[in-house]
Amino acid sequence: MQYRQIGKTELKASALALGTWVMGGWMWGGCDDSVSERTILSALDLGITLIDTAPVYGFGRSEETVGRALKGRRRDSVLIASKCGLYWTETQLPSNCGEFHCFSDDDGRTSSLTKRAVYRWLRPDIVRRGVEDSLRRLKTDYIDLMQVHHASDRTTPIGDTMGVLEEMRREGKIRAIGISNCSCSQIDEYRSYGTLDAVQERFSMLDRTVEKNGIFESCAKNEVALLAYSPLENGLLTGKISPERVFKKGDLRIGKELFTKAKLQQVEKMLAALREIANRNRLTVGQLATTWVTSRSSNVFAICGARTPEQATENFGFADVSLTKEDYDEVDSVLREFEFLRD
Repeated sequence: MQYRQIGKTELKASALALGTWVMGGWMWGGCDDSVSERTILSALDLGITLIDTAPVYGFGRSEETVGRALKGRRRDSVLIASKCGLYWTETQLPSNCGEFHCFSDDDGRTSSLTKRAVYRWLRPDIVRRGVEDSLRRLKTDYIDLMQVHHASDRTTPIGDTMGVLEEMRREGKIRAIGISNCSCSQIDEYRSYGTLDAVQERFSMLDRTVEKNGIFESCAKNEVALLAYSPLENGLLTGKISPERVFKKGDLRIGKELFTKAKLQQVEKMLAALREIANRNRLTVGQLATTWVTSRSSNVFAICGARTPEQATENFGFADVSLTKEDYDEVDSVLREFEFLRD
């Protein structure tokens, strides 16, 4: 397992991270907490030292699961990354919020009996409250990396948000600061008010937006870690989702174009071509996908979700591989052939 420095901090973590969105159950067709805890422990046994979670993943459930799984473990052996800035309510939005609605859990994809609305809200007292709630759910005195889940809202100046994060860093409640779902200009603005250590954005073989919009280059230039989420495209690049797959109620993949039968049939053809490259490197196609992401730069981490210990073993239990230029060229040739999948 490779271990890399997070930004300019003294924190070092595994280049592969365990993502725990699925462990919240919500938007993933449910989950089993005991299985989730075993999955976390399996990932740690395989050398994973970075766990990514968020309050909104199951409305606290994912963080609580991580907290239970890590109980009794040496706290300094694991880096916890969580998030802040998404406020949810089951009643009317507070009149002093004034922010815009992100999404609700009553959109037909979820099995929740309670309707909640989620808003971006980055006012300093709300951010502080969110961090304190996360500390309680995670059963820890500090969070290694605190990330703003969506980099801005309509009414809170970025300087105010970064200001309270830096305050909590000085207090020892967080050790590093990151942002997610952002733009290059927002990266620059956050950096102007403090030290930005990480950026979390979607990045995979099928989604290379960060290479086109300047975020990849900005992170490398400014020594900011880039945490790539969905490197396996919600399981699509594992090769385990057949065109006949029927997703459970509440699964976020229901209705997504990439997961329709027609697109999955094309994905199978793409994966067959990639599998030849993977086999040559003694990798599964999913392992090739994450290796491709982390090999793009030494500041890149790949966040891979896992629902079971078996999935953790497949996602993390393989030897480090250095892809050759020939490998990269072949992958790029395949991806160019299947660019229409994103149309």
